[in-house]
Amino acid sequence: MFDKVHWKLIFVLLFFYIIVGLIVGLIMYHYYPDYYFSWYPAIPGYFTLMGLVLFRCMIVCRRNNPKKIINVYMMMRGIKLFITLLSLLLYTLYIDVNTFEFAMVTLGFYFFYLIIETYIFIKFEKERIKK
Repeated sequence: MFDKVHWKLIFVLLFFYIIVGLIVGLIMYHYYPDYYFSWYPAIPGYFTLMGLVLFRCMIVCRRNNPKKIINVYMMMRGIKLFITLLSLLLYTLYIDVNTFEFAMVTLGFYFFYLIIETYIFIKFEKERIKK
């Protein structure tokens, strides 16, 4: 199912997602406790899950219809943006505790993971072009 390159990309994805989530969480918890909120662990968990879903969709698309891989990637980016904005709205409406901190951390992770996922997509495309 996965070849060596896929496992390497999954490792990079999980490494950055989990390690960065832990480091940012520890920094916020120990150095900026006023800005740390109880829902923080949900943010890195959400982006890790979405990253794995995106990666899996890319593998399936490459196998079934490689010419539409860019369309699938952009569609997944749009879905992720929509779900992220919806989660910010729901958090604001229903939980409303440390809303500004939640929004800033979520957007920070969103842009950081956007860079990581773009890097992985470029690697993915280079591998596809090689074959």
